[in-house]
Amino acid sequence: MFINSHLATGYLLHRLKVFEKKWLILWLIAAVIPDIDGLWSKSVVEHHSILHTPSIWIVICGFGWLVGFLRKDENIKTFFVILFIGSNVHLFTDYITARTVGIKWMYPMNNTDYYLFPIKPENGNIPIWEMIVDPYITFYVENKILTGIELLFNFLAIILYLFYANKSN
Repeated sequence: MFINSHLATGYLLHRLKVFEKKWLILWLIAAVIPDIDGLWSKSVVEHHSILHTPSIWIVICGFGWLVGFLRKDENIKTFFVILFIGSNVHLFTDYITARTVGIKWMYPMNNTDYYLFPIKPENGNIPIWEMIVDPYITFYVENKILTGIELLFNFLAIILYLFYANKSN
């Protein structure tokens, strides 16, 4: 899934209003943070590192939440709950829109990539920065269902943003 679509899902999660408005930036960061591995990955296929596994987010966020619990600090607990939800929604949306690599849901017990639709790993043997040009972008939009899902997330986020921005004026 492209970063704009992950940002859109972060915004949509924020609009659920489970937590205060001040947490918007964290929702956006949490929705894209697993993709930080793209900064050091040599190819699209290699970009799903341990940051694209639920186990790492369980450990990081569980530890962080526990610190907040022991310190009786609601902000720390909220921070790690949002980070956990956002990062795992990222994994889920990558799972449903996978094209070249899936998600290792059972890692470290199992190293299998799981995906909803058939994937083509050979198309991901390009540098991550070449995802937005041909031939990868043409391959990326071939599956109309997956493209539609991403466009839907973006469309909903834009509509909600415009609705709430208009309401506050």
